[in-house]
Amino acid sequence: MRIKQIGEFGLIESIKKKIFAKDRQVLVNIGDDAAVIKSSPKRLLVFTTDTLVEKVHFNLRYFNFEQVGWKTMTANLSDIAAMGGLPKYALVTIGLPKFIESEDVLSLYRGINKIARRYDCKIIGGDTTLSPQNLFVTIALLGEVEPGLFVKRTGAQKGDMICVTGNLGESQAGLEYLKKYGRGNLPLVRKHLQPYPRIRQARILVRNLKINSMIDISDGLSSELFHLTRETNLGAVVYEDKLPLSPTCRKLASILNLSPLSLALSSGEEYELLFTIGKKELNKIDSIKRRVNLSIIGEVVDQSKSIRLVQSSGKTRDLKKTGFVHF
Repeated sequence: MRIKQIGEFGLIESIKKKIFAKDRQVLVNIGDDAAVIKSSPKRLLVFTTDTLVEKVHFNLRYFNFEQVGWKTMTANLSDIAAMGGLPKYALVTIGLPKFIESEDVLSLYRGINKIARRYDCKIIGGDTTLSPQNLFVTIALLGEVEPGLFVKRTGAQKGDMICVTGNLGESQAGLEYLKKYGRGNLPLVRKHLQPYPRIRQARILVRNLKINSMIDISDGLSSELFHLTRETNLGAVVYEDKLPLSPTCRKLASILNLSPLSLALSSGEEYELLFTIGKKELNKIDSIKRRVNLSIIGEVVDQSKSIRLVQSSGKTRDLKKTGFVHF
């Protein structure tokens, strides 16, 4: 069967059935943002890897090499944030076409190191190889998290409030602007070119709230909502009026004649955190909001794998899984 027929997550499920490693020290295996390994009674290891491929995840017509490095590292740092952890060490593998200049490679590493240093993450090795056509960058990242603080994407419960950090839609809007107009207005497209992981916000959240499930928004809000609910056979209700849209997203949507709502639902590479908490945690939210920009956008409900959107008009419709699709 061709990969396109089963899709990315069908492929992952097939791999999971074949190579799933059963080990008492492995607390979280394939299928989450990162693997979690029990290394000592006081610390768990968080291990992730991510790859960005030219003309799949970025285009050198509007990305420079430093931004490619920055974004690849952010994708990995964001996975550590989604587990509640802190990044420690990284290995970098790059596939280089023959036309790439050595100065470009150094610029790429400069971008990786700039964002890594912000979060005290050290580059300690890697590999270089020839790529016959397109540039690619793979980072393997090791982090740590305390046993009582790590969060999985599979713990959502009926009645949980659905929350999100930051604002939505800006990354996808920035991409559409870049494809149409190029790099002429960098402030409008900054979140797409140089996003930030929400590590600081994640640490505040896991230390002050009982979070039942969490995931980073890398493929799009609607897609990530399905990930949070499918493992527990639950559904969700999301309110259009509660979705946080940045002024930049609204401005870009107007310029591009796009729907801000569609951007908010489908924008991948936001690297915001989507998480659920029980209603007992609501009395803590106001104090948390003074330190973390977050919004409550919906509720987990007992409707098997159904995601519903309550529109501003009051009408309700099924929410389809949209966002980035690999295959």
